[in-house]
Amino acid sequence: MSHDFALFLAKTFGLFYLMGFFILVVIHTLRPSRKAAADRAARSVLAVEDRPCP
Repeated sequence: MSHDFALFLAKTFGLFYLMGFFILVVIHTLRPSRKAAADRAARSVLAVEDRPCP
């Protein structure tokens, strides 16, 4: 296996791997069944400490 061939494989399949992983993450995040968890996470950021420090 030459360096050029290894580089070609890494660039080609690495691109497809990252694109596929990105699509899976977006689908998993935006599923309607995840709405409750996303809303809970959004509220938890400002739950108790939503005012300035004394």
